[in-house]
Amino acid sequence: MTDHGHIPVLVDEVLEALAPRPGDVVVDCTLGRGGHALALGQAVGRDGLVIGIDRDRQNLAHASDRLQTAGIPFVGIHDSFARVAHHIEDSGRPANIVLADLGVSSNQLDDPDRGFGFHDEAPLDMRLDQDVPGDVSSLLADISESELAELIRTYGEDPMAGAIARKVALERQTRPITTTGQLSQLVRDAYGPRARSSRLHPATRTFMALRIALNDEIAALETLLDRIGRACEMTGSEGWLSPGARVGLISFHSLEDRPVKQAFAELDRRGLADRLTRGAVRPTEAEMQANPRSRSAKFRAIRRTAAGN
Repeated sequence: MTDHGHIPVLVDEVLEALAPRPGDVVVDCTLGRGGHALALGQAVGRDGLVIGIDRDRQNLAHASDRLQTAGIPFVGIHDSFARVAHHIEDSGRPANIVLADLGVSSNQLDDPDRGFGFHDEAPLDMRLDQDVPGDVSSLLADISESELAELIRTYGEDPMAGAIARKVALERQTRPITTTGQLSQLVRDAYGPRARSSRLHPATRTFMALRIALNDEIAALETLLDRIGRACEMTGSEGWLSPGARVGLISFHSLEDRPVKQAFAELDRRGLADRLTRGAVRPTEAEMQANPRSRSAKFRAIRRTAAGN
């Protein structure tokens, strides 16, 4: 862990594939603590510009201070990356580089008050944007048992989804589910003896599924991919992506990686973009040893063809 609370993954690979040049406009769709943005910003220099988007005001403020202290021209935007095209069009400077590092930051996972983890007893929150109402405890209070089972099955790919949803439904008949420890124990109870032989902590998939659903993460990714595709279809210099713009996405599980892989392959097939990575780029063994949370990262990148269609 760094002093900034998060170690950015695949930095060297991102720099190599996206090839930042002096004067480029860089858009970091998931600014986080600013690690990727700092590396890209140092490469584009004072004639370039870094635009950082994040739903977490604390991370946005931290990264803004970090980049401005480094003398990097920077604009911070508090919003979902689903609206990136709108913001870049308003800026009047199309992007040369777009990066999205999906998921959550280590500092978010490690802060018990945010409720993303299950190792500490904490409020069951999990909101990426704490300005919006409705946390996971509210979601669990309102959702039906069948809808919860489908949510955990779809977003968590957990074979015990039905049993977990049943435990939650029974528990809330007597008391609300408001803490991470309470939910974690319910999942463990649903697993029963299987909990001892599970490769992952039994609550891992359920917590991930609830976080994804609460923050509408898959819908945001689908919107981002749609906006990238539409920009690649435009002619010449039209749109929010400049001709030759490089776009890279880092995913951490199949629900993210699959649509990225499919969208990039389709743009390549149609001649609207060239793939800069063949297959998914994975962390080196050295990086995984230094940062175990990088282990599941996959990076894919494309370059918009110069003429569009």
